[in-house]
Amino acid sequence: MSLQMVRFRTDNGTAAEFRSHLVRAFAALRTASPLGVVCTAHAGEPGPDFILALETEEAAENPMAGLPQAAQLRDRTGRAVGAPVLPGPFTVVGSYGS
Repeated sequence: MSLQMVRFRTDNGTAAEFRSHLVRAFAALRTASPLGVVCTAHAGEPGPDFILALETEEAAENPMAGLPQAAQLRDRTGRAVGAPVLPGPFTVVGSYGS
């Protein structure tokens, strides 16, 4: 399993626009329906903080790489933050589900 995360803060003026781009990217991801992928987006309410996480099985490629909506999202993220935002690996320290 591979885990990657991106964490960033936009300014308050672009947070709503960024959320709408997230919705479009996730709609495209649902349409593509890749196997072996869990992708989540978290946003502070109502603020400008975002966390995006991507979990893939070892053999699975990053499904976001081939989606035009994801490329637009990366571009908008870089512009909103003022610099490219690169994902980094992370480790789950604990998890609970019922």
